[in-house]
Amino acid sequence: MNGVKIYYELYGKGETVVFLNGILANTLNWINQVPFFSKQYQVLLLDFRGQGKSEKPIMKYPMEMHAEDLKALMDYLKMDRVHLVGISFGAEVALIFATKYPERLKSLVTACAVSHISPVVKAMAERWLIAARLRSGRYLFETVYPDVFSDEFIEEKWAFISSTAPLYDTSVDMDAFIELLKGFMQLNVTPELSKIKTPTLVIAAEKDKLKPPKYSQIIHENIAGSEFVTIKNSGHTVIWEKPEEFNTIVFKFIKKNLL
Repeated sequence: MNGVKIYYELYGKGETVVFLNGILANTLNWINQVPFFSKQYQVLLLDFRGQGKSEKPIMKYPMEMHAEDLKALMDYLKMDRVHLVGISFGAEVALIFATKYPERLKSLVTACAVSHISPVVKAMAERWLIAARLRSGRYLFETVYPDVFSDEFIEEKWAFISSTAPLYDTSVDMDAFIELLKGFMQLNVTPELSKIKTPTLVIAAEKDKLKPPKYSQIIHENIAGSEFVTIKNSGHTVIWEKPEEFNTIVFKFIKKNLL
């Protein structure tokens, strides 16, 4: 797409629901969503350029570029209008897409997102950037996991969380991740949010340390008619910490907006 090979997966049949990854994620991160949604919908997963199995050219990765890649992929797959669901970085790309291509959306769901870079978010992103520049997957893991999981999830699921540490060495291209992160740090879509007329659901996670609910509240307040839900007792990675609750909330919202 746009000169770069974009990896994607398709499951199921019906109206299309697209799920957009977090910045350090890949299509595997939707393991709790695919079986649930593909029973009734066609599910499209993709890795952004610079992550997962997509190509990782040495270049700058502005957030708008990922929105353009998504449009190109939808054109290639002959998808007219879709339900778009994003978490974190993926939700921020979804917001940009919604401002640029509203005619391609049936509904929009954002989870655990921001619409601009506050000083606090910038400081946390810079910590991740320093860790990535050290070229140590282990150090990046140690920097990231306390930010993206609630304390309770860390205590209860430490065996699972620690098992992901080696992936930071084997699955993360540090150069590409640095460019993805630098692109994120330029995000400022807040002034454009009022353009979004697509039916929108904004999801926050109560114990999100990385992108607390106040940022989702900003998104909600700037999109007229949007719905707002806070998922209790969950950290940033709500699709893993509270998958059943997340799936149910999103499924009901999409069902209301079937065309």
